[in-house]
Amino acid sequence: MDSSLLILSDMESNSPSSTSSGLPDAEAARRALGEAAASRARVADSVSSPWWFHSGLGLAFTLVCASISLRWADWAMGPFVLAVLGLGWALKRSSGVSFDRYTSTPDAARIFGAYLLACLALVASGMTLEWGFGVRWAVACAGLVTGVLTVVTGYRIDATTRRELRAGR
Repeated sequence: MDSSLLILSDMESNSPSSTSSGLPDAEAARRALGEAAASRARVADSVSSPWWFHSGLGLAFTLVCASISLRWADWAMGPFVLAVLGLGWALKRSSGVSFDRYTSTPDAARIFGAYLLACLALVASGMTLEWGFGVRWAVACAGLVTGVLTVVTGYRIDATTRRELRAGR
């Protein structure tokens, strides 16, 4: 990441725009606020996930749920965990930005909380239908819906995070 992204202002420098009391004048303060806003915008633009990140997570959730329906979960959990960790690692390497995108802003955290509850309800319903009532492929169907929800919610969280970072929240 460009080190200039980390500099928010030069308000504390001893620049010639400071008044005799050592405080910056109004113009220097406006310039510094403008630089801070531009820096926030640059950071907001760099937090977007590549297309493959949310799609990969959605596919991983769908496949692990399908493996539960196929009674292959004992060998599928290891590759699932590796896929999720690998996607996170690749995202960090590709974007150059590392942060908890799901809880970094208040609105993103709310969306993520609702997503988690929906996924839990979907998978629990699928397991209840399949194991409790003998409805074949119910967990796989719940996994497919969870996978699609993962992709849609991921893009929504990215957009919300960008908007909130630009707004300074």
